[in-house]
Amino acid sequence: MKRSFFLIIILLALGSTLFFYNLGGWDLWNPDEPRYAQVAKEMLSGQGWFVPHLNSAVYFEKPPFFFWSIAAAAKLLGAMNEFAARLPSAIFAVLTLILTFLMGKRLFNEKVGLFAALILATNVEFFWLARRANIDVTLTFFTTAAIFLFYVGFYRQRGRWAFYSLAYCAMALGVLTKAQVALIVPLLVIGGYFLIQREFTFFKDRSHLPGLVLFLAIIGGWIVLTSLSGGEDYIRGLLYHRTTSRFFQGPSHQRPIYYYLARFPGDFMPWAIFFPSALIYGLSAKGRRREFIFPFFWFLVIFVSFSLAKGKRELYLLPLYPAVALMVAYLWGEIPFGAKDAEKKLISIPLFILTITLALAAIGLPIVVALKGPRYLEHPWEIGVVCGLILGAGALLCFLAQRYRRLDLPFYLIVIMMFAFGLYSTGRIFPEINPYKSARPISQAIVSIMRPGDQLGVYRLQGSEYNYYTGLEKITRAETEEQLTDLLRSPQRVFCIMRERHYERLKGGSTLQFYMVLKGQVGHRRLVVISNRNTNRKM
Repeated sequence: MKRSFFLIIILLALGSTLFFYNLGGWDLWNPDEPRYAQVAKEMLSGQGWFVPHLNSAVYFEKPPFFFWSIAAAAKLLGAMNEFAARLPSAIFAVLTLILTFLMGKRLFNEKVGLFAALILATNVEFFWLARRANIDVTLTFFTTAAIFLFYVGFYRQRGRWAFYSLAYCAMALGVLTKAQVALIVPLLVIGGYFLIQREFTFFKDRSHLPGLVLFLAIIGGWIVLTSLSGGEDYIRGLLYHRTTSRFFQGPSHQRPIYYYLARFPGDFMPWAIFFPSALIYGLSAKGRRREFIFPFFWFLVIFVSFSLAKGKRELYLLPLYPAVALMVAYLWGEIPFGAKDAEKKLISIPLFILTITLALAAIGLPIVVALKGPRYLEHPWEIGVVCGLILGAGALLCFLAQRYRRLDLPFYLIVIMMFAFGLYSTGRIFPEINPYKSARPISQAIVSIMRPGDQLGVYRLQGSEYNYYTGLEKITRAETEEQLTDLLRSPQRVFCIMRERHYERLKGGSTLQFYMVLKGQVGHRRLVVISNRNTNRKM
C-alpha cells in the first residue's frame, strides 16, 4: 500500500509537470479552444449556466459540464485566460493517469500499472489533448472511471453497491460532459465483456439499484433545471438532433470506415510500434490471461463501433487510449522476467525499428524544419537542431540500453525522451508557432479601428475565435452571399472577416461598394477584413 501511494505521488508530480508547465503560454487555437472558452465566458457574463450560449445564441452542440469547469477555473484564478481554459483538461488528464495506474495494478501488478500510466502520459495524442481546452480528456476520465469502478465492484464481495453508485455517478457527469457517448463507451465495454464472459450475475445484481437512482437523479435534475431555465429546445436538440442522429447519419466530420485504422498508429506514437507485439503476446498461449482480454475487448469494441459511426475525428478515440496503454504496458512488464529469445524479440524488434526511426528523424528533422519552418517559426534552425538532438539522444541511448539484460531500461529512456520533447514543445515550439495559429493579432487590429456602434461580421467562418479575442459577444455570421449583401448594406459601419479567396470572388462579381481595411492570417487561412465604409487606413 505504501509503495502504491509513493507511485501515485510520482505520477502526480510527473503528470503535473508534463501537463501544467507553460499551460497558458500561447493563445487558444482553432477549431475548438476559442469556442469552448467563449461559451464559458458567456456563462460568466450572465447568458445562463444551464443553457450554454455562443455568440449570444443557444449552443446546442454540447452539455454544460466542461463549460462549468472552465468558468469555475476562471473564477478561481480571477480571470478568463488561456490557462483557465486549459486547466480542466490538465487536471482530468492527471486524474486519468492515476485511474490507469490503479486499473493496471488491479488487472496485473503495480509495475504494469505504472508503465501504463507513463505510456498514456507520453503518447502524442493524449499529451496534446491534455494541454488543450478540448472536452475529450474530461470525457475520457469519466468513461475510464465508470469502467474501472464497474470492473472492480463486480469482483468485490462487500460494498459492491458503493462502487456501482460511483460508476453511475461518473457516467452521469460524463453525460453532462459529452452526452450519450459517456453512456455508450462504458456500457459497450462492461456490458459486452461480461456478456462474452457469461457473467450474467452482473446484469441481475440488485447492487445496481442505488446507482441507477443516483444516475437518474443527476440527469433528471439537470433536465428539470434546464427546462425551468427555458431550455426545452436545447435539451431536445442536444440529446437527439446534435448527438444521436449525428453519430449514425450526421454530415459532420464524415470519414471513410478505415479512417481510424490509418490515423491511430501515428497518434499513439511512439508506443504504437509496440502495439502489434502487445497483441501477439497478450493473445498467445503463454501471455493470454483473462485480465488481458479485458483491455483488449475494451479497445476492440470501441475501435470498431467508432469506425462504423459516420462522424470521425482522431480525438474521438481517446476513451480507448487507457486500454491500449494497459496492453502495451503488459508486454513491457511481463517479457523481461524469464523471457526466452523468441519472446524477447517481441520487444527487441520494435525497439530496433523505433531506434532506426528516431535516428533518421534526428538527421532529417533539422533539415525539414529549416526548409519548411520559416513559414511558422522565428528560429527554425534552433528548434530543428534541438529536436534532432533530443530524438538522436533517445535513439543512441535505446541502442546502448539493448546491451543490458534489463529490458525495461529502454522503456524508461523512451519515457524520458518523450518527457523532454514534450517540455521543449510546450516551452519553445508552441509559443513560436503561436503568431501563425492565433486569431488574437487580427482581432486586436480590428478592435483598434472599431468605434462604438460599429458591427463585426464573419463570412463563411465559424468565428468564435473572433468573439473571444475581440471581446464581442455578438458577431453577425453570414453563410450566403445574400446574407453578406444584407450585412454590407447595413446603415451602420460594418467590418466583415472572410477568406482571401472569397474576397477575390466578391471583388470580381459584386456591384456592392466595399473597402479592404486589413489583411491577416490564422493558421492556413489567409484572411481579409472589409468594410462598407472607407476607413482611410493604409495597408
